[in-house]
Amino acid sequence: MIRSTSIILLASVVAAGACGERALAQTLPTAIDCYRVATNSQDIDAYMACFADDALMIDVSREFRGREKICAWALREVIPHGDSFGHRKILEGDDGYAKTEVKWLSWVVHYSYWWDKDGKITKMSLQYAD
Repeated sequence: MIRSTSIILLASVVAAGACGERALAQTLPTAIDCYRVATNSQDIDAYMACFADDALMIDVSREFRGREKICAWALREVIPHGDSFGHRKILEGDDGYAKTEVKWLSWVVHYSYWWDKDGKITKMSLQYAD
């Protein structure tokens, strides 16, 4: 009985994984994947490596331009909670642009990314979902 229960439990876990978020994952553009990995790992150096030198970060209505200002903002507001970041899906996109839906802390929000030919983020806009 224990063996068959274990097999059923294992099969349930495998099936849940096959139907879960990972199974539905999209291939992410380099800029978005860089942001996701660096944010989840709470690594400020990796996080900043995702951005172009003159990047613009728009957090709802606040703007942070350049690596120094983005870094200071990220150390206060992103990195401490980075492990709560979850990419959900790309809502729209084109060459060098994508609007995504993400889970951040307890909110569902829209992150829009613009990136250059090297895959560095040149502009990001973080807005509450409608």
